Amino acid sequence: MFLWWYTGKPEMIYVVKFQGLIEYFTFVDQFYKERYQALAENLYERFFKPTETELEKSSRIKELLHLGGIIKDIYKNWHPPYLPFKACNWTLTEAGNFTNKDGDVIGFAWAFKLVETYMPRFEFAENNITIRCRFYYEPATEVVKKNGEVLYEYKVDAHEMKMDFMIENWKWNIDILKPLISVLRDEYEIEIPERKSRLALWINLASINVTKIREAMINPENIEYWSICSHMIFDGRRIFIGPDRTGEDARPWDVRKKLHDHFKLRFATPNETLAGFFKFIASAKVTPKSEAGELMEAEENEVVAAYIGTENHMRLFIGYPYFNGTLEHDPSIGVEVPGTTTPEATTPKYVVEVPSGSQIAPRVIERIGPQFITPELVIALVVVMSTIAIAAFVAKRKGKIVNVIGVK
Repeated sequence: MFLWWYTGKPEMIYVVKFQGLIEYFTFVDQFYKERYQALAENLYERFFKPTETELEKSSRIKELLHLGGIIKDIYKNWHPPYLPFKACNWTLTEAGNFTNKDGDVIGFAWAFKLVETYMPRFEFAENNITIRCRFYYEPATEVVKKNGEVLYEYKVDAHEMKMDFMIENWKWNIDILKPLISVLRDEYEIEIPERKSRLALWINLASINVTKIREAMINPENIEYWSICSHMIFDGRRIFIGPDRTGEDARPWDVRKKLHDHFKLRFATPNETLAGFFKFIASAKVTPKSEAGELMEAEENEVVAAYIGTENHMRLFIGYPYFNGTLEHDPSIGVEVPGTTTPEATTPKYVVEVPSGSQIAPRVIERIGPQFITPELVIALVVVMSTIAIAAFVAKRKGKIVNVIGVK
């Protein structure tokens, strides 16, 4: 969970909460439909119903399907479609500044790592999901490299907190079916139609007036329900996120983006565009593994999005492709106000290489052009993980000392 606010208007708090991951059986453009979630109950409907007539022709097939060891292995290794992050134990890595070669501080970096899950079927996710965070004091150009060459690049402003959401070695339910599908094809000449699989990162977006913070303290895990965010601004369009449509299928964004473009969402009320924003690039970096388990060349894959309005906050679903190896994606948060849109705040001063593997801090490659005097940053950022979050926030409001990342 991340809380932040514009210090020129501190009564409005913005919230981004990483809820969890959902696995789907689906075609590329239908990942957001609930009926395609990778539930064991959906196996028949999604895979075997299209070939039902062929299956019924052979009593041996029936025996295989109902009694065979392959089927037992499938259900033994099947995991639920949804991994809720609140059912996991996350650790905070050592945090610290990152600097240029002269020792000048460029920003502050840290990471959250999923080290334990209380859902046995998801043990494979332990130590394989990381959220790397870096808060920039200076504007920079971040570069993503492939074999020493720049794969793509983008700007990060001085008021922005950049994140890398990383997933490694995900075990897909669809892969558990491959032995069965192979037997049906090779021994019984029955072709099971191919299905795709996707992951969706579920994120809740909200904005809360500080007058409601006491109510949120009662149940901080559901802080977004005290939100006053009735609209979101997307590509210049004001989207009404009410009435409450929970329980319905998510709605896909109807705007396709190029791989290096960004989806950008601004928080809003019926009459006002608020300062806070959440954005993410329309592509993910995928580093596949060979059959021998060695990492191969990185590639880019399209990222899509869908949402559900809940009357006062938005449920956002970021759709990732099937991958074998490592997937990295880069959302960010910040505020967009006059003090953060000046040339001093947005003109890159450094080229920074995005960290990879177990690295937390980026590597500053070079300085660009003349060095400006760093403008006063107009964002305060609080990084929080649970009930302590609200208690710390309230303590700060009362003038007590708490751990706050950022400056006023």
